[in-house]
Amino acid sequence: MEYKGLSDNEIRDRIKAGLVNKISKQKTKTVREIFIENIFSLFNFIILGIIIFVLIFYIRSFDSRLLLDCIGIMTVAVINTFIAIYQETKAKRALDKVNLLLKRKVNVIRNGREEEIEQSEIVKDDLIIVRRGDQIVVDSKAVKSDRLEIDESLLTGESLPVLKEKDDELLSGSFCVAGSGYIIANKIGDESYATAVTNLAKKYKFTLTPLQKQLNFFLKFLFGLAILLVIIKIIVGSNTDMPEVDFVREIATILSSLVPQGLILTASVTYALGVYRISKIGAIIQKLNAVESFSNVQVVCMDKTGTLTQNKLRVAKLTSYGDTYTADELQILIGTFAHSSIENNATSKALEEYPASGSFEKIDELPFSSSTKFSAIQFRYKNEEKIFILGAYDILEESTDGDSKTVLSKLFEENKLDIYRNLLFGIAKDEKDVNGLKSKSGNFSIEPLCIISISDTIRDDVYDAIKLFKNNGITFKILSGDSSSSIKAIMREIGWDASQDKFISGKEFDNIPDSEIEKVINEKEVFSRLMPEHKLKIIKTLKSQKIYTAMIGDGVNDLPAIKESDMGIAMEEGSAITKEVADIVLLKNKFSLLPQIFDEGNKIVNSVSSVSKLFLTKNFIVIYLTILSYITFIYPLTPRRVSLLNIFAIGLPALIITLKNVNTGKVKKLLPDVLSYILISAAIITGMSYLGYFIMDIAGTTDTGLKYFTMMSVLVIMSVFNFIIVSRYTLAKRFIFYLYGGGLILFFFLLTAINFDFGMFDLIKVFYEINTIGLLELILVIIISTAGFLLMRYINKQREKFITIDKN
Repeated sequence: MEYKGLSDNEIRDRIKAGLVNKISKQKTKTVREIFIENIFSLFNFIILGIIIFVLIFYIRSFDSRLLLDCIGIMTVAVINTFIAIYQETKAKRALDKVNLLLKRKVNVIRNGREEEIEQSEIVKDDLIIVRRGDQIVVDSKAVKSDRLEIDESLLTGESLPVLKEKDDELLSGSFCVAGSGYIIANKIGDESYATAVTNLAKKYKFTLTPLQKQLNFFLKFLFGLAILLVIIKIIVGSNTDMPEVDFVREIATILSSLVPQGLILTASVTYALGVYRISKIGAIIQKLNAVESFSNVQVVCMDKTGTLTQNKLRVAKLTSYGDTYTADELQILIGTFAHSSIENNATSKALEEYPASGSFEKIDELPFSSSTKFSAIQFRYKNEEKIFILGAYDILEESTDGDSKTVLSKLFEENKLDIYRNLLFGIAKDEKDVNGLKSKSGNFSIEPLCIISISDTIRDDVYDAIKLFKNNGITFKILSGDSSSSIKAIMREIGWDASQDKFISGKEFDNIPDSEIEKVINEKEVFSRLMPEHKLKIIKTLKSQKIYTAMIGDGVNDLPAIKESDMGIAMEEGSAITKEVADIVLLKNKFSLLPQIFDEGNKIVNSVSSVSKLFLTKNFIVIYLTILSYITFIYPLTPRRVSLLNIFAIGLPALIITLKNVNTGKVKKLLPDVLSYILISAAIITGMSYLGYFIMDIAGTTDTGLKYFTMMSVLVIMSVFNFIIVSRYTLAKRFIFYLYGGGLILFFFLLTAINFDFGMFDLIKVFYEINTIGLLELILVIIISTAGFLLMRYINKQREKFITIDKN
């Protein structure tokens, strides 16, 4: 039966009626959503509450300091909101560009011809062609089935494929594992099952990664602590003679200081822009969580075909068995088999180089399956029916008789075929139809005709990439459905030596007792003749040992392992469903770029780690000062001075780190590293600021404002030194961060030590409550800050001996 599909007029009518596979929910937020979410954020509502609180007391006292504090707090909120909108919009546009790089296409029949179109161009009643590895992208009904087997595990969790016959329903989100067929699109766009129920399509969302969730929880804890500190302050303050205005300002300072001012957003935007940079290298990150995985990967498992090799196959040698057919006749038989097959894989395309005969009538076909490793076609030729079978040499050889095995082994050795990927082509004996082959699960007899030796092309620089990974402590394992001999040949060609005791076959793997399975998986490097369930078991076993595992593959047989792995990586030329479920897709199948991509991912995580240290160190400075003020009644901070501290401790330093970070090293204990750093650094900075206060007090200074600002100056200068310590592994040249840090310190000294008769300059000093200090106070600040810097640097070096820091 000939299928024509929709005509141009029918397509136009459906487009006009809106019957197109468009999904209303975009992959990224709209600009409008970004504006609304950032303007009406929880952070801004809290800030608004603080401003109202301060304004109430301003109305009671008419103290101008409270009004200026309101303006200062509001200014910070407006600037943060503007920066958040700008950064998130920039990140959205970057991710939109990334999404366009990964093309998702389907084959349809229109006007009687096969066409390739984007998934978004599918219209209702489109006739879609489904082949092995294709995803069902819209809810459909089968109109033709050539043993079409559909895996619905992504929807139902059931891993056994379902054979679909004509008129059977197919749900979007399922995928084809064997056979082929034609389906008609029923429900499209938002109506389809995957969109409405499971939402399987990958989305670029600003979803929180595990690290960001931990930071988010920590920041919520800090704000809860701020509430507790305010309550304690109210209790303590009620028993003192502190003026009401000063009391209100301290409460406003505590609350506004510990509101999480953009750390989570900064982390999200850093991730998002990093995803864009990685796309420029040659990979698509489909989950932001995958970025974190780069620094955690311990084992990389990979398929051979399409990963180590380019999957550009050609027939290298044809070795005849017996003299039943001449070489030319064998080529015609092989060509006819390939051209008649519903398979559209690289092997089939290589065999299609041979000519086909029109004298053979195809009766039935058993498609290739990863579990059986063969396919078969039943032909009628001159009123005689025969079943031709093609599959893995070492699998089908077992189905030949003893004499045939002897001859085949001799041919194999004499022609040195072990360097190739070998197929056995033959005739199934004593079988009436192809169904018998499937039901017998290999217990059938074959008359061999020839051995087909296939060669592949090695990927350039693939072993250089593997060596780079190994140098970073990452272990590699090959999980392949191919024979061990063909894998050895590829490994030899790329210069990867592995002794025989590092190899194990799927059959041997099945015989390993459960008590030894972990040991075997950890020791072996090359696993040959694996079924998909073998690959899945290996990944699960590695994960059960808390070994962070990545899986690289391109075919349907790799899908279960890719889904189960901590980080799934697919090739762009791989099957549609494998790309859909993978965390990362390598554009142009460039495996050799993986080390660069991993380095970029580590750089992103390092940036988030460094910026977190800046944010949280400032927060803990406020916490320490607040707790100590209950005992000492010394508190140099005000809402506007906290804003000044934010500029020097977070604003510019965080921007510099985000833009200039080049550190690709791995922090293996990231959260302990951040927490231990901020607790120590904030304590030292706070302690040195108190030292400045007490030295001034001992020297006989009675001006409390001057002593407070001396403390404030030490806090600012040491916060800049904190930036220098944090960034010493992030910048390419060490003098750069000294230059940045020196510039910030010089600018602060200009504000504090010099009186300019200039309106804007004076306005800044008044607004941020910056006092002018004398030469002796300036020298004191420099000495104390330098001493604190050296102490902080020494203690953190000792800390790093207990926390794993990679200084690459």
